[in-house]
Formats: sequence, C-alpha cells, structure tokens
Amino acid sequence: MVAGMSRTLVLAALFLCAMGFRARPACASNAGRAVPAAPPDSICTYARCALAVVPAWNGLDVVRGEQEQRVTRLGFFWTRDLSPMFAGQPQALEFAKRAVTTRRTAAVFTDAGLALLAGALVGGLADPDHASTYRSVAIGGAFTFAIGVPLQFSADGHLSRAVWWYNTQFAR
Repeated sequence: MVAGMSRTLVLAALFLCAMGFRARPACASNAGRAVPAAPPDSICTYARCALAVVPAWNGLDVVRGEQEQRVTRLGFFWTRDLSPMFAGQPQALEFAKRAVTTRRTAAVFTDAGLALLAGALVGGLADPDHASTYRSVAIGGAFTFAIGVPLQFSADGHLSRAVWWYNTQFAR
C-alpha cells in the first residue's frame, strides 16, 4: 500500500512538473511578453494597429493589424500581465487586469483538477485494492476541473472586452 501511494505521488509530481515546464517556455521567452500595441514611428489606423483575439492551442493570442502579428497571449495554464498592451486606455486596462486575474484563478482550478484526475487514474491502476479512494479523488478532480472551465470562459470574455475598448480609439 505505501509503495503504491508513493508511486502515485511521484507520478503526480512528475505530471505537475511536466505541465509547468510545458507552460513555461512561452512565458520565459520574449514571444510571450506583452509588447506595446502601437508600432513605433507609425500612424496607427484600424487596419494596422487594431487588436484581435485569435485562439491558440495553449490560450488566446492577441494579434495586431491585418498581418495578425502576435503581441501577447492569455495562456490557459498560466498567463503574464497584459497591462502594458492596454496602457493609456483605462477601460481596456481594467478588463485586461480582470482577464489575467480570472485566468490565473481558473488555471489553479483546472490544473489542480487535471493533476487529481491523473493521480487517481495512475493510483487506481497501480493499487486496485484502494479503488474507492482513487474514485473519490477522481470525483474531486472532476469537480475542481469543472469549477475552472467557466472561469476560463469568463477570462476570455474579459479579454474580448479589453480588446474592444482598445479598438474604440480607431472609431471615426
């Protein structure tokens, strides 16, 4: 029993580490950092400087202009501060901050739920004598994950409103 539990804990820890390292490269490089929305030395028009939200495998990209140059990302696993993108636009900045706060909260729930589900699966397979315990852990993981999903969608809505408010500066 103890060997099965320690194996499960080791596998769960490895799973969490793998999730952390997978989400980290986008955050560690300059590509994941928010850059100013307006290109320097340019006259901004809607076609050149307006922002849009585009889905990506690990979050939502905020892109600029017709060329859809990625300027930042609201990541699913964890996200960086988007404030620099929306500086100077008070309403947009408020929604961007809400998007980051909500996404970070959602990430805790969804990541913890996935970790519990993975731990329950591995533990249940490794130690069938305690299947009811692992079933309970799996139910807790599913519940935790289910709490995070609507929060992820709420963060998406906040980001959408931030982009909308940012783009109002290009209205004629």
